[in-house]
This record gives sequence, C-alpha cells and structure tokens, in this order.
Amino acid sequence: MDKSDGYLVICSYAIAILDLISAVLFASVSGLLYVQHHHWTSLAAMIFSLMWIVIIMLLLVGIFQRNLTYVRYWLVFTCLGIMLDAILLLYGLTLAISINWEGVKITVLPFVGLAVEMTFVYIIYVFYLDMINCEHWIPVARYTGGCSQREGKLVSSSETTRQKERKRLRKIYKREEKAALKELARKLRRGQV
Repeated sequence: MDKSDGYLVICSYAIAILDLISAVLFASVSGLLYVQHHHWTSLAAMIFSLMWIVIIMLLLVGIFQRNLTYVRYWLVFTCLGIMLDAILLLYGLTLAISINWEGVKITVLPFVGLAVEMTFVYIIYVFYLDMINCEHWIPVARYTGGCSQREGKLVSSSETTRQKERKRLRKIYKREEKAALKELARKLRRGQV
C-alpha cells in the first residue's frame, strides 16, 4: 500500500466514523423527541436516521472490503441529503420577512456544515475513484489493501459484478472493433492499405 492510498483509507475511515457519530446523535435526539411528543415529523426523522446509520455501516464495510457498490450507495445517499439540506436551508431563508442578524449568524452554521459534508463527499469520491483505478477486472478478482498486490489476499467478486463487468468489456471490445473496421474501410477507400 503506498502512502497516498493509506491516507485515503485512513481519511475514509475517519469520515465514516464521524458520520456515524452524527447519525447516532441525530437518531437519539429524534427518538427522544418522538417519545416526548409522538409527532410524525420526529418519527420520520428517526426512520431517516436509522437508514442513515445503515448506509454508513455499508460505507464502513465497503472501505474494509474495497466494495465499490457499498461506497457508491453512501455517495448517492449523502449527495441527495446535501441537496435536500441545501433546498430546505434556502427555503427557510426565503421565508424570512426581514433580516435578523442573530438569525443570520445561526443560519451560517448549517451552511458551514454543508461545506464540511461536501468536503467529506469529495474525499470519499477520490477514494472511490482510486478503488476503480486499482480494481483488477481481468481476471475478475481483486486484492484487498487498495492497489497493493503485496498483501496478496485474493477476494473474488460477486457473480453479478462479474456479469456486469463482462458485459461492459464486451461493449468496449465491440466499440473498438467497429472503430478499427471503420478506420480500415476508410484506408481502403483512400488506397492507403
């Protein structure tokens, strides 16, 4: 494992753990609110937070096993959450009739939180791209520990992943073959062959 891969893995684990802590805190607060008030919004928040915890657990498993699908689930879920948060914050700002500077100071904190969350998404996305670059598709198997083959522990991919990758490779080969045939036909027409 080279140093950059090691830092990406450590940062990804740190992000996952921080995200898990915030999800557990959010779940406990929404659970307490539901117990006190029995309102549907707190129940919806509690259900959302439980889904969030499951997605973070998938991220941790995805980082550990270098599973692209699990990391992708977290990326999609978090990006959708960031967009929803941004829409709700902007909607809340547009409802304000006059400017309350105390309210502006309080409102800046969620936007800072969104910026931090987007930074986390970017780091995990870089880790995801690194996993894609290091994935060994032919033969359809991969090594744990990022790009390093020194670790040597071979982990076979699932059957569906193999089938999807074979389909993708067939499409690439067909596309390259068509391009080569067109180039050959063009050269034949020009008399270059």
